[in-house]
Amino acid sequence: MVHSDDQSDFAPDDDLLLQQEIMLLKIKAYNSSMTDEEFQLEEKAIRKKYAYKHLGDDF
Repeated sequence: MVHSDDQSDFAPDDDLLLQQEIMLLKIKAYNSSMTDEEFQLEEKAIRKKYAYKHLGDDF
């Protein structure tokens, strides 16, 4: 499983905590036998957790 370790996977407005969790997931995937499907499912769950920040600040 090949995952880059640069910032190209993130949008400029991605939350720093989201970026950290994704990077930790990449480390976990690198150090284990995680499949691409498992990685994508976990990444999707992480991104969903932080999706509320993109809704705007007018609450």
